[in-house]
Amino acid sequence: MRQIGENLWVHEDSMSMMGTRLGLRMTIIRLADGAVWVHSPTAMSDHLKHQVDGIGQVKYIVAANNAHSKWLQEWCEAYPDADAYVSAGIPRKVPLSNYHILQKGMENVWKEDLLWETMPHVPLFNETVFFHQPSRSLIVTDMIQNYPEQEPEGMAGLLTKYVFEPIGFKGCCVAPPLKMGLTIKDKQAFARFIDHIRQWDFERIVVTHGDIIEDDAKTIFSDLTARFLQ
Repeated sequence: MRQIGENLWVHEDSMSMMGTRLGLRMTIIRLADGAVWVHSPTAMSDHLKHQVDGIGQVKYIVAANNAHSKWLQEWCEAYPDADAYVSAGIPRKVPLSNYHILQKGMENVWKEDLLWETMPHVPLFNETVFFHQPSRSLIVTDMIQNYPEQEPEGMAGLLTKYVFEPIGFKGCCVAPPLKMGLTIKDKQAFARFIDHIRQWDFERIVVTHGDIIEDDAKTIFSDLTARFLQ
């Protein structure tokens, strides 16, 4: 785990996918009231839990995309008093007892620290993105990804070159299902969602897959999402 900004930490991990390793990143924030907010939890371990507990008391566990729930339950069990905030599709996959659905119109209980916006009419993802104001960081799950140019060796490299890259998982990119547009059911509403995010004053994009975007983050975001405003 490492600190990358004011009251902002990340934990780097990975998981196996089709014979290759997919990088993952969990984001941890200490809120203004001292509570700890965990986004996109990675695999739990005693060492990781000890590090997170050193930041403060975990009160919020956030799984903001339908595809990112693999370790959610074990985090909820490790922190039974924490509230889970999840995307709309997750309760159908994970047995949760204390949770809230991230959705438009919901009260922002983190308003001193975070702004957030949920993708409208994208049921595949139902992703919510966050803007951590103190560190000026945009936090995303699958929406924006940033893969290193160097391909891995062996079978993982072949899968990357001949399977993942051709369908769009290459370099700094929008998630291919969004790029193709087939998953967006209301393109005008999605354009408003993008325009809202563009108004946030972020200087960093903390992605869940790939390298954190530290330079020219707003320009990169604008360039990648211009297709949705046309």
